[in-house]
Amino acid sequence: MFAKITLAFLSFFLMTCSDKAEPEPEPINCSTAICTLNFVTITVSVEDATGDAVSLDNFEVIDTATGENLAESTTAEEYHNDQGIYPIISDAYRKKYQNKTATLLFNGFIGDEKVVSEEFEIGADCCHVSLIAGNRTIVLD
Repeated sequence: MFAKITLAFLSFFLMTCSDKAEPEPEPINCSTAICTLNFVTITVSVEDATGDAVSLDNFEVIDTATGENLAESTTAEEYHNDQGIYPIISDAYRKKYQNKTATLLFNGFIGDEKVVSEEFEIGADCCHVSLIAGNRTIVLD
């Protein structure tokens, strides 16, 4: 009797299993989102082994999927390069990455030599960009 009941339950569970993929979630409607007026910029700091800021001569932030340089119009002198702080992404790109994730590659140069290459995973919701994965402090050897 116990074997028949166990077999019946096992059969039921096997029949309810499905190979169908989960449907993709519906896109979020941002028309009713209430957002703060803060403008978010995600930055990275570059420092040496002693903790001193590293001033880069140039940097780029490449969207690995498209090859686009998001920092093309920003130079190291315009930003806080004397403090070793550089932008990865800001809310200016929120709509482009809204409800998606992307991998960005931060490359930093001193002269013509690439001294930094670090990947970041970013995303954006209805209001702001966010850092999903990546090291916000890069220490050069």
